[in-house]
Amino acid sequence: MSAMKYADTQRHRHLPDKHKHMFSYFSKRIAAFAAVALLSAAVIIPASRLLGEDSPSVAYLKSKPLSPWSIMALAAAGEHPILDSLQEISAEKAIDLEAPILALTAAGKDPRTFPKNNLILKLKSFYDGTQLGDSGIVNDDIFGLLALIASGEKMEDAIMLGIKEFILSTQNTDGGFSFAVGGGSDTNTTAAAIMALRAALLPADNGALVKAISYLNAAQNEDGGFPYDPKSAWGAASDASSDAWVVMALRSAGIEAASWQKASANPITHLEGLKQEAGFYLYQSGGQEDSFTPVTTSYAVLALSGKTLPVRVIVSETPSGAAFNVQVEGKRGLLCDADGVGKTALDALQTAANVCSLAYHVQSSALGDYVDEVAGEKASGNAGWLYTVNGVLPSVGASAYALMEGDVVRWYFGNLNGTPASESVRTEVPLSVVIAAPASPGGGSEDTSGDGNTLSMIVDVAGAGGKTDGAIDFGTASRGSIALQNIMLKNGGSIAATVSASVSGNAVFRRYLRLDEKPWREYQTTLPGSANSAAALSLPIPADYAESGAKSGSLIFWATPTAQ
Repeated sequence: MSAMKYADTQRHRHLPDKHKHMFSYFSKRIAAFAAVALLSAAVIIPASRLLGEDSPSVAYLKSKPLSPWSIMALAAAGEHPILDSLQEISAEKAIDLEAPILALTAAGKDPRTFPKNNLILKLKSFYDGTQLGDSGIVNDDIFGLLALIASGEKMEDAIMLGIKEFILSTQNTDGGFSFAVGGGSDTNTTAAAIMALRAALLPADNGALVKAISYLNAAQNEDGGFPYDPKSAWGAASDASSDAWVVMALRSAGIEAASWQKASANPITHLEGLKQEAGFYLYQSGGQEDSFTPVTTSYAVLALSGKTLPVRVIVSETPSGAAFNVQVEGKRGLLCDADGVGKTALDALQTAANVCSLAYHVQSSALGDYVDEVAGEKASGNAGWLYTVNGVLPSVGASAYALMEGDVVRWYFGNLNGTPASESVRTEVPLSVVIAAPASPGGGSEDTSGDGNTLSMIVDVAGAGGKTDGAIDFGTASRGSIALQNIMLKNGGSIAATVSASVSGNAVFRRYLRLDEKPWREYQTTLPGSANSAAALSLPIPADYAESGAKSGSLIFWATPTAQ
């Protein structure tokens, strides 16, 4: 297990009590250090330091196995670290991608093209319409925002704005930020949040940033350094990692860390006082080198570099083509749901393969190339891989079909007559909403949503081919409102089924639709044979939503027989 992943696990030990049962007993030293580790970051070292007193630190890092953080530090120091460890990145969570992306961009690589998979598409796929990744933590939102900014994503992007607003919404009353939603503040998460918000173009004199910096100022110890948590029952001694994070955060806000003087010490002198002759930095005074020392040293090298996070912002080439939504359906149901930009229906499959880590194969024949395998499911007999665009089976191959803006591409394992060959039942329900135009000065806009009117609707999710009566019309919704509807799911079969959902069509539905107060990607319920279950649908329209007019989409329910 890499130091970065280990530290990610250890960090959770600073979560509120309700989360602590997930982790075993820990020592004060590990708890304070590990909480820093996924608050990972990066910075660049001036040549004056690299050629002088800090060169042993660079040599020390080069002598150790490379991690994303040491890659950042070495790249910042003008080195060209080998990136083999970043060629294959396995990611089940957003946080698994963020440090590698920051490391790749620090080394000048585009994470869309350097690994085998497009890491930016994959990372953005964890956005649920409100926040990125795990809804219970803030850390992955902070580092997700930093990673996306480092990759050249634009702040006007709706996902970027959504992550930024979510981070701001989690600020505690003391001005600090916590690793977990609702948790107590700590200096490391607060420092990382400051850097992310500054990188997201929030002015340094913004009230939220002023409060966050005041929290850090109050946390400073008399030795000039900083603890992880000034209120921790485990102690509040200063440590190198916390020093490093605060130094970087202050620099991002235009504050010289050396100006935060306590007696004859400041954050810089305290951090430098932990440096050893061999080039590494001790976590705390009186400690010894251990398995975490390379990470601590990476933070220190980065903090003394004269820059802040992200280390480098690359200029990405804007993908050419049309924006689309793609869904891939196998024999057991939905395999992938993703958004992307591309030119052809085959590009859409490639996007799904990148985002959801699906392997596929294109077979050449006398009649042309065709997809004969996806995710291990091979064409055989009269069944194989088909695709539709906006519900229509095209008459040309996927590589020849030119996509248009807003197209919905569906790849599925089906029969020659176009019917799906799947154990799951797919039921598609049309969606519609009209977003009212912004009110003119002195005027107003009527909002007919959220007025208690609901749709009594039966969706037979396990009947023959799936049945639905009618469509879901949210009416007219104004910005800042929540449109509501109710539906009834019915299992028309005799065996139990697990029901999940996907959404296609306009971005307003894909980003904001919720089922039973959860993002649609998280919805799941089990229906016994012949049973019914109500589901509440809500569509919150952000106050700053840019578009107006009629929008349409589809809510798709998947009913998969429950294993007996």
